[in-house]
Amino acid sequence: MLSLDEPSVTGPQRPIISDAQSCQRWLTILPLTQPAAAHGEIQLQLDLLNHTSALSGIERFRIQEQLREAVTYVQDEMAKKYAGKPVPLDAAELAVWKKVIALWQGFTQAYQICLQNYQDNDQALASFAPMILQRILRLTSQQMLEYLRIYQNVPDALWKQLHKAYATAEQLGLEKIAVKDPLNRMIEGTRPESSYVQALLLDLADPYHLNAKQLNQVDRWLDKWAARVNILKTPVAPSHPDLKLPTQVVDFSRPTGIQFGTPFEIGATIRHLDITPLAATLVKRIKHLRKGGDPSELDVGEACKQPSCEALLFRLFQQWCEPQHHRAYERRAGGQKAQVSFTLAAIHFFCNGGKAYRQPGERNHQELSWREVEDFQLFGRVSSQTQKLQASQIGFAAENWQIQDESALGFRLAANGLHAARVTLNQLIAIRHPQAKHFAIGQVRWMRFDVNGDLNAGIHAFPGIPMAVGIRAPVLIPTLQNKFIQAFLLPEIPTIKEPATLVLPHGWYGLNKKLELHIDNTLYVRLTQVVERGADFERVAFEVK
Repeated sequence: MLSLDEPSVTGPQRPIISDAQSCQRWLTILPLTQPAAAHGEIQLQLDLLNHTSALSGIERFRIQEQLREAVTYVQDEMAKKYAGKPVPLDAAELAVWKKVIALWQGFTQAYQICLQNYQDNDQALASFAPMILQRILRLTSQQMLEYLRIYQNVPDALWKQLHKAYATAEQLGLEKIAVKDPLNRMIEGTRPESSYVQALLLDLADPYHLNAKQLNQVDRWLDKWAARVNILKTPVAPSHPDLKLPTQVVDFSRPTGIQFGTPFEIGATIRHLDITPLAATLVKRIKHLRKGGDPSELDVGEACKQPSCEALLFRLFQQWCEPQHHRAYERRAGGQKAQVSFTLAAIHFFCNGGKAYRQPGERNHQELSWREVEDFQLFGRVSSQTQKLQASQIGFAAENWQIQDESALGFRLAANGLHAARVTLNQLIAIRHPQAKHFAIGQVRWMRFDVNGDLNAGIHAFPGIPMAVGIRAPVLIPTLQNKFIQAFLLPEIPTIKEPATLVLPHGWYGLNKKLELHIDNTLYVRLTQVVERGADFERVAFEVK
């Protein structure tokens, strides 16, 4: 149970809500068109209700059920202020996130009080006990989701709360009883077991690789698909002969989610997951899409479009239904620090040898400084210290991030909580290894803040040394010609069958679109396909015309 310390509140010391009927009247005047104001009013009433003993268990439960829709609505509206934003959050965004977490905690606590009343032999709650447990499990999952939305590790306390609630459901024999959940429009009835599975599978989906839209999509799918997973005290053989599924276990005594184990693990706190029906569901949908089927014909939601729908389903199948993956490329331990930079303009500056981009034909007033001359004499290149000085003079900066490990495809980096850059998943990044002369470019594939507030990030590096170039769309009237803007050319690498590609600002790609590409001279190119699309860039294949 959560602590029932007295809340720190202002205003009336008695709740306006005294029973379900007064709650319904209060909801009619709640300013839902002003989510922040409504959020504050709900939080105040909930704090007061959670610390009053005047309510019976059944009346408290009825009030909670009356409040659920309004709470969910204002929480979703508040979450829009930080979900999908660069991290770490700024002060205003972080303050909103803390308010959202506090309301989920208070709302969960209210149901926990109802559960305690039932366990204290309040028979009026007997028929509602499965629903109370389902609500506690679902609300705990919602709290976990808020941490994942800002790429934070889920606290151990939440894992313990989740496992304890499900263990209680088992002890009372209520875990498989179906209950109504008006907020789950994907399925008519759900179970405490399904809400527990939903939290477990959301964690197993590797959410630190998912953007805000994907994370919400997976959570919605699990509203229905979690019911296709059974939790067992003893393992069973897979019922689908064509699917070779790994053994998945969960241990109530550990503050973690699903682990890949062995069929022989048995114990009082060990449970096995039978994911066969879920695996079959995913395979069926992936096959449908690969045959050219329309996503609208499946229960995946109207917003899910190809090819991203199939890609996400396939990734979930890998995470949920395949053994833990071994890396195709060996990783080497790090220990050194690399320079990193973000935003296309700053990256262009560093890839251009620390020189600001100038339009073709524009007179170059930037001759070598004495520092650059000295660097070339000593090192054969402009040193990182000189580049840092030059960058600071025009507002660009490169940070030093710790290399945790590296491989042929990229890096795992770490930055302390005081780093200056705010980072977005799939954002373009420039990185220079301390032993390299040039910056490489790539994208942020995953990121996660640890318990110390340090950011860990996985970087996928694009092959080849990027060349800083300019691009623009040609026009028929020369006097209306636009200026060139910054872009990058990645060379062809025949040994790994890697074609030459361009890295453009986001939104510039169009099939067969023609562009002027300026390096030393101007070339005309035609764009042929997207190779990778990130949060702020598009890497595209092209043909020279």
